[in-house]
Amino acid sequence: MDINELVLTDEALNVIDSGTWVGDLDGAPGVEFLVCGIGSKDAQKALTQKQAALRLKNRGKPLNEEQLSKAMRETLAEVVLKGWRGLKDGGKDLPYTPELATKFITSRNGERFAGMVLLAAQRVDADANLYVEELAKN
Repeated sequence: MDINELVLTDEALNVIDSGTWVGDLDGAPGVEFLVCGIGSKDAQKALTQKQAALRLKNRGKPLNEEQLSKAMRETLAEVVLKGWRGLKDGGKDLPYTPELATKFITSRNGERFAGMVLLAAQRVDADANLYVEELAKN
């Protein structure tokens, strides 16, 4: 077994922290997201800060499922998702903006979209070494 299957290379950590394009998402042919990993330094810092702020509001009580989801969705919108390609609105390309990302990910009707962004970010975390190999080929 190759050690790179067990340990992330420095280049893989850079992909997790900086982000990469992820496509081939179930139910979204032609759509790609530019995402960093949930394990990236910035995403972990934001998630930790958001959860700490919510715990303060709870007076130290554990966070409920809704609060955990809120912290994750905000982190996905503010830190993880950096761009998209292939999304359309009325047949026209829908340009990425942070405001649209926040609207789609944090709204109640955006659950499927948020799940796709989360899945893409988890792929970056899980397959960072493979993304490095793909980038090296191109």
